[in-house]
Amino acid sequence: MRALQRLMLAGSTALVACNAIVGFGDFERVTGATERDDDDAGNRDSNRDATAREDGMTREDAPSAACDPTRPFGPPKALDGPVNSSGLEDAPSLTADELTMVFERTVDLTNRTIVVATRASRTAAFSAPTPVTELQQGLNVAAVVTPTITDDGLAIFYAGEIGDEADIYTASRAVITAPFSNARKLGRVNTNRVEVYPSVMHDGAELWFTSERLGGITRHLFRSVRDNIGAYQDPTLVTELQSSNNEAGVALSADGLTIYFGTDRPGGLGGSDIWIAKRPSLQAAFGTPTPVTELSSTAEDRPAWLSRDGCRMYFTSDRAGTMDIFMAARP
Repeated sequence: MRALQRLMLAGSTALVACNAIVGFGDFERVTGATERDDDDAGNRDSNRDATAREDGMTREDAPSAACDPTRPFGPPKALDGPVNSSGLEDAPSLTADELTMVFERTVDLTNRTIVVATRASRTAAFSAPTPVTELQQGLNVAAVVTPTITDDGLAIFYAGEIGDEADIYTASRAVITAPFSNARKLGRVNTNRVEVYPSVMHDGAELWFTSERLGGITRHLFRSVRDNIGAYQDPTLVTELQSSNNEAGVALSADGLTIYFGTDRPGGLGGSDIWIAKRPSLQAAFGTPTPVTELSSTAEDRPAWLSRDGCRMYFTSDRAGTMDIFMAARP
């Protein structure tokens, strides 16, 4: 039922090994740390500046664009290869090099899980996806869905569903070739209702997700900010993006100043469309959102992941009859 609802929507800290990387690639390594049981998959030295990175970049720095970021996206194309199927594909999320992609696959609206696919280069087709089975092991959930992976591929956030409830979980690993371990619930962002579609900023400073916590089955966007020791704080409703309709799924720019999100509010092309909003700083509210017509259709469209240079948008759409993964590139 939840899978059908998503389609119809107009819709850890893990010590994997000694000195393991926990969280994002710009987090410090930890040794002998005590596991936090209620927050995110990454810990950082509290004396480090919140925007500092080991490579000297700050959160506001973004890679040089290989396109004109002021131009509209080109025509969307369904991804080649075996990643799209006769079932439903949803919530694609990629590593920074775009060589690893995790996403949700649903077969017959019942068999739903998170899968991973890889490729040798950004222009190559992805391999046949395989289930990421370790994300459900040891958890009292019926399905794991809507994943998001960090830039370095070492941490993953996703939703675990049981009955009419869904919560956000996280897991991590020391190297990208290893399985994820220590899957666990993010305590402070969850309720006894539905939390799905987690999405993290490229540096992990903010965790965004979709929730029904306001009551009923209408979904809205919430944001949790990470503190200086790596814990995600109590989330807040993003009121400036809220409507009386649904909002579900986000894709953030590398600097966090531009957001794409899915919504079925009036003013789009029909169904759930992709909208955009911008803010002048991370502390400011987003401005008035507008529809991104070149990515949207009269069917269901939902953004999922934007490349760090802002040149490529990966999203899902059922414009071809079933929910598939699409990519659109800026010239």
